[in-house]
Amino acid sequence: MRADIATRLKRGRRALATTLLGWFVEALGRTWRIEVAEGREHLDALSAGGPPAILAFWHDRVIPGAYFTGARMARRKGVDVTALTSRSSDGELVARIMRRWGARIVRGSSSAGGREAIWALRAVVRREGSSPILVPDGPRGPARHLKRGILVLARVSGAPVLAMGLASDRHWRLNSWDRMTIPKPFARVRVCVRRFEAGRHSDEAPDHDSDPEGRHRLESMLNEVTRRADEVAASDA
Repeated sequence: MRADIATRLKRGRRALATTLLGWFVEALGRTWRIEVAEGREHLDALSAGGPPAILAFWHDRVIPGAYFTGARMARRKGVDVTALTSRSSDGELVARIMRRWGARIVRGSSSAGGREAIWALRAVVRREGSSPILVPDGPRGPARHLKRGILVLARVSGAPVLAMGLASDRHWRLNSWDRMTIPKPFARVRVCVRRFEAGRHSDEAPDHDSDPEGRHRLESMLNEVTRRADEVAASDA
């Protein structure tokens, strides 16, 4: 009986924390002045009902990235998106917040051992026309080190990757493994987007390590587009 009560209390605290965190992020995000500085045509194509794409950004930009793809793209623009979240307690928080914004949820990992998650995401791309949201260095890093899942998904789904850089002119920087940044209230948030084609499609999941060039190109693109967003945001300061 005591164990049941403790479990219920734990679930209740988690639900409350999720609700409060969701309110905080949404309230904070509503004050941001978000502008797509480069690559707007790629996002406009999704808003117009075009083919799905894989939306990717680094873990250190996950707060503005989640808000932009969830509250702005899914809720406001009506874009069908699916968030991949880990099975951890942090992943549960993200999943509940993204659901509030209208996103579909797939639980799992895009790294080694995440075959079920990859095939589930492949299904939502092909059957539902939904655009997956991936953080290819999450949930624990190393920071800005591309993990295997995103290229596998691009190949087996046929969807391009939209590499997204998000930056703000004023932000807090956390003392976390990725040095995560959270834009401050009323910050200017700038988004830059570039398109990546995997170039090879198959009904069987390929070996990620068999294409080190593709991994290097996509990792470099994500770094470059993030640096570009940083430059644009800094010029607004």
